Amino acid sequence: ADESGITRDRTYRDAEFLGERFQLVDTGGLVFDDDESTLFAKEIREQAMVAIAESAAVICVVDGKVGMTSMDLSIAEFLRKGISNEIPVLVAVNKCESEQTGTLSAAEFWNLGLGEPHAVSALHGVGTAEMLESMFEQIIEKQSAIEGFGTKVSELKSAKADWLSDEPLPGEDKTDVRLRRKFGIGDAAGKALERYETAMGAFDDEDRPEEINIAIVGRPNVGKSSLLNALFGDDRAIVSEMAGTTRDSIDAVMERPSPKGSDTQSTIYKFVDTAGIRRKGKVQFGPEFFMVNRALRA
Repeated sequence: ADESGITRDRTYRDAEFLGERFQLVDTGGLVFDDDESTLFAKEIREQAMVAIAESAAVICVVDGKVGMTSMDLSIAEFLRKGISNEIPVLVAVNKCESEQTGTLSAAEFWNLGLGEPHAVSALHGVGTAEMLESMFEQIIEKQSAIEGFGTKVSELKSAKADWLSDEPLPGEDKTDVRLRRKFGIGDAAGKALERYETAMGAFDDEDRPEEINIAIVGRPNVGKSSLLNALFGDDRAIVSEMAGTTRDSIDAVMERPSPKGSDTQSTIYKFVDTAGIRRKGKVQFGPEFFMVNRALRA
């Protein structure tokens, strides 16, 4: 929506790119000056800090149409001083739909001091693949994720190149190369083929436990978010006395391990905290309308 302050809590969504599964965490807008006009600024900031602490990389989103603002500079300073030395920080210059003017709009954000700004359009998907490729490269360089993350494609390319190579592999001579290329035989050929098949197999779908969804619903301000926080022993959702504090459907996952000695998979429970639901006649078109619809879908 064009209205600011719509996102408040952390919102997790599964994603996949280049054969890698990961989670994206959307957070509320960071504001460092607390006043009456910045509702829940402190709580939103705390939620964003938790998301950053959990993450292997950060994408700082700025508005390419508006241009660089003092708030962008404040956020960039915070990220430079406390975050960018530990994990990659990328700048996504949003609303750059035009290939002709997008790069020009993004160039201004070099001044943030966070490296190359990426011209993207969240609405049309322009530039997002290139940004994610850069993110993967930086994650590998800084080793901010689990070992091997982001290497599936490069490993497959390398294994395929070895298998099809006309040059001798370690332990091969020219005769071995001809036998490998024509018949696929030889010790080096066997190792190269095994490596290639392993690299291909890394893209196969992994068995994942089925999720059991549990929606927490009710009218506004009855304590749904407080119940979620109590279940998880954490401030997973922002809580206040004000009705309508929760706007998005918030997912929180709990895993129940399988019994010892059992071959069965663990059980995954996904609790979904929802916005308060009022009578249909009282809901006006706007943020609340979409909040209620998301709650009903949950």
